[in-house]
Amino acid sequence: MSKASLSLVIPCYNESGNIPLIFNKLEELLTQLPEIEILLVNNGSKDNSKDVFEQELSKTPFKQIRVVDVAVNQGYGFGILSGLKEATAPVLSWTHADMQTDPMDVLAAFRKYEKANNKMLLVKGTRLKRNFADAFFTWGMQVLASVLLAVPLHDINAQPKLFSREFYDKFMKQNAPLDFSLDLYALYCAKKYGAIETVPVYFNKRIHGEAKGGGSFKTKIKLMKRTWAYMLQLSKELKQK
Repeated sequence: MSKASLSLVIPCYNESGNIPLIFNKLEELLTQLPEIEILLVNNGSKDNSKDVFEQELSKTPFKQIRVVDVAVNQGYGFGILSGLKEATAPVLSWTHADMQTDPMDVLAAFRKYEKANNKMLLVKGTRLKRNFADAFFTWGMQVLASVLLAVPLHDINAQPKLFSREFYDKFMKQNAPLDFSLDLYALYCAKKYGAIETVPVYFNKRIHGEAKGGGSFKTKIKLMKRTWAYMLQLSKELKQK
């Protein structure tokens, strides 16, 4: 395999039903961008994800796909950071494994990043045609984040996220949170010290498995509480500097 120009990390927790679908999409992506390296993180899954990964790896002709095993789940952010630690390309990215976000969106983000020529740029998705409840929840979270952190942030949990290795080394390598606050932290760093550009994406319905972040009202509340706690913590740390 030639040297990768882009690494894509996809954390997977109990996503055995989606793994074959993920491989299909990734193979489509690799036909258009062969120089991409894909790291699927088995993030401490308790289902049969390990077996499904082995089956799919044995079938795919693309050697650019590999699996990073995390023995015990320590959070969404920990899974992504574990994948980024193993990545080799000068440009890094992540997206979700739930098939609600299309891995092909990474291609559009990468093309936009290449045109910008800015090592401190983060390119992210911005979701279109969402239902009112989801859009309202997202709006509320971004208003709270923008007020507490004193930087304007938009659609915090939209995927993908794409940035340079230099951005990773400076902001993500040591100080990043290990839970769902990772997206917020990355956007804060980019907005405060660099730049953010967006690509339009669509958020599809989940076919298999259960949502780990947004999803139902119950999981939305859990996500909101965790994110709110992290925003307060980060705001306090910023005021002390």
